[in-house]
Amino acid sequence: MAGALAAIAFAPALARAQAQSRAPGATSPSAAARAPEDLARARVLDQQGAKAYADGRYNDAIRYFEEAHRLGGPPFELWNIAKCHVRLDQPEQAAEMLERYLATPTLPSEDREEATQQLEALRRRPSTVTIASVPTGAAVTLDGRPPAEGGKTPTTFTVQPGPHTITLSYPKYAVYTQTLDAKYGRAIILDVPLARDTKHAPAENPYGDEEIRRIALRGYVGVMLPRYGSVGGAAHPELDVSGTYRFADVGATTFAVGATVFLTGDSWDNTVGAPGIAPPCGTLKNPRSATALSMFAMGTAGWEIVPRLRAHALAGLGVAAYFADDLGGDVFVPKCNPSPGARPALMAGAQLDYAITPIVRLSALPLVLQLQPSFEGTRSTPIDTSGVWLRATIAIGVGVDL
Repeated sequence: MAGALAAIAFAPALARAQAQSRAPGATSPSAAARAPEDLARARVLDQQGAKAYADGRYNDAIRYFEEAHRLGGPPFELWNIAKCHVRLDQPEQAAEMLERYLATPTLPSEDREEATQQLEALRRRPSTVTIASVPTGAAVTLDGRPPAEGGKTPTTFTVQPGPHTITLSYPKYAVYTQTLDAKYGRAIILDVPLARDTKHAPAENPYGDEEIRRIALRGYVGVMLPRYGSVGGAAHPELDVSGTYRFADVGATTFAVGATVFLTGDSWDNTVGAPGIAPPCGTLKNPRSATALSMFAMGTAGWEIVPRLRAHALAGLGVAAYFADDLGGDVFVPKCNPSPGARPALMAGAQLDYAITPIVRLSALPLVLQLQPSFEGTRSTPIDTSGVWLRATIAIGVGVDL
């Protein structure tokens, strides 16, 4: 037959089928008496099956060939059925029919060899495995090694027939393992919801919450170390409040914009022996202290250092102002009712946030620098405070992410 779908050379095979029907344990004499009639019907069914196959009506062809075989048609009806299943992409059913066909002891050697090759070809078909997981990005191993086509979910790769062990792993989630049996080139699809590893996982990182909290509010108390031009000053207490809006995430980096306000009570010495009076007010009131207020529009970039701890780089542009009753001493030329004005200012620094809960943060400013031109009325002799002013801040505080 040489693999051709056949409805010819029918009589000898039918004769063998008829002879088998008369063997011990076969059908009754009445059934045997109907055998010639059945064989005629089988021949017609086989011919209709061949026509349906040629027309691409493979399901109809299967029905014709099955009925022909039931009525005593030759074993190659099973092969014909297998060919239909192959056309319908039903390799399991095709393999079953080929196995039944090859179980026939009287097959011609050429037919047996060709059918055996077709059965082996079905069994050797590689399968495609597609794996997705929640969360995505789980590491995939196939039989202990990453697949060549892709090692993180979602991924697709091919496997040879037979059993395979798939393992998915993701930080803080339980390892998922499943054994797959690849057969007949069938696609294998896995959609795995990974489970949290509650037994061995460390404390949950509040920053890992899938809900993105975009608004950050902070309040700080700290120490400000000033330098007025070429003159250093003593440390002063400082208050700081800030608010930002997280507008973008690019890879592991988060970006935010917002504003911050620094409030400081400044004071300085009078080592130059500046007079304590100034016209037209006479005696100066508190000439060696003032309130410094600076406000900045700022941008931040943040990164996770370890779970719960994030670092942020800060940069801002704003304005600095001074409020005082009178001014004098080492920093200003003595003056009553001063108007030191406002000055443009730059700000740069770092911020650390530690997540106590998904909302509450312990926050620190390890270093923030403010630069500004000196205010109106600063002295240039005998010491010079008219250069660039620098303020260095160290602070700690609390805040919330909303």
